[in-house]
Order: sequence, then C-alpha cells, then structure tokens
Amino acid sequence: MLYYRLHHDPKSSHQQISSAVRRLKRQPILDVGSAQGFLGQLLEGSGLDVDAIEPNPECAQFARPFYRHIFHSTVEETALPPATYRAVVCGDVLEHLRDPAAVLDKLHCATTDDAVFIVSLPNVAHIAVRLMLLAGFFPHMERGILDRTHLHFYTLDTARALLEGAGLQVTRATPTGVPLDELFPQLQNRAAFKILMKAQHILLRLAPRVFGFQWILVARKRQGAK
Repeated sequence: MLYYRLHHDPKSSHQQISSAVRRLKRQPILDVGSAQGFLGQLLEGSGLDVDAIEPNPECAQFARPFYRHIFHSTVEETALPPATYRAVVCGDVLEHLRDPAAVLDKLHCATTDDAVFIVSLPNVAHIAVRLMLLAGFFPHMERGILDRTHLHFYTLDTARALLEGAGLQVTRATPTGVPLDELFPQLQNRAAFKILMKAQHILLRLAPRVFGFQWILVARKRQGAK
C-alpha cells in the first residue's frame, strides 16, 4: 500500500527540494528514502543522474523507472561507494532512524568534498503541537509531525545542531507549510483553497518557527571535517 502523495504547493517539501536540486546542478545525486520516487519524478528531463535508497519493496518497484539505480535496503545496510555523490537528499527520513547522526556520518563518507546535503525534518515547535502540549497532550498519530514511527523530534535549532555535528555547515533553512491538499482534498481547484494557501504562505513569512510544518535545510561539508 502506497501512503504518500506528491504535493504541488511551491512551499511543500517536494517542490522546495526538487527546486534546490535543479538549482544546484550537483550530480550524481543520492535520494535517501525515495518512497514512490517523487524526487525522481520531479527531476525527469533535468539530465541529472539520481540514485535512490528505498527499503519498502512496493515503493521501490514504483520508483524504479525514475532512478538510475535503486538500493533496495535500509540506509544503514546499504553498501555505498566512497566519495561518489555530489548531492544527498534526506527527505523526511532522519527522524525515523535510531541513530541519524551515524547515518549522516556514513553519507558523509559516500560524498565528494564539494557535496551538498538537502534535509527535511518535521518541526515539533509548530503551533499545533504547542497547543496540544499546552492542553497536556502529546499524541502518537498516523501521519504528520507526531507520526508514531518518529523516533526523534526537531526544532530548527536542534536540526541545525544535528547537521553541524556531522561536519556540515547549514547555509539555508526554509519552512514548509501544512500539506493543505491532504487536509482539504475536497477544496482543491476551488477559490477557498487558493485563499488558504496564500494565507499560509504569509504566516510562514511572518513567523516561520511557529507555522513551519517542516524545515528544509541545505548544508555543505565543512573544510577538514570528518
């Protein structure tokens, strides 16, 4: 069963990450945890070589046409070639891992000195979580920031600290909005949906730490790190 859908909001993680990859033009690229291959789909026609890691067999089969090669295993078990990739994407992956710092160290070894890392992490400081905590709740959910499979929770500052501890220097951090197309699928292509999306974009500009659903961080290797 495939659980995820491609998001088309320009502020979504899918669109921000693919835009950053196209802008940077670093290849080959490693997409860690490709799911159904959204990044590969969005990069079709770009001329960029993209490999992927995806342990879920159904997702890997669906994603296969969009990648040069797929490692069908967990990132921890994947034998990666050293000093190969010039860009690594970890989209909504690290929060699910038992030891994300160790995985970043492994990916560090698989990349070139000029490599760029693009990482998305959920923002536990989102206003919805703040309000639930204020009311005394911290529920496990099927999806979203409090997904029951999340082993770690991040704010912008702790997300930065994770990457910096792996020998990376964060050069850019941008928030994403709540996936409104998931919350209100019946409103898509209606004027009300466009108004909601524009309102959310304004809130993201005014108070990104409060209204950001995720953080997209772009980082480079620090000279002499690791």
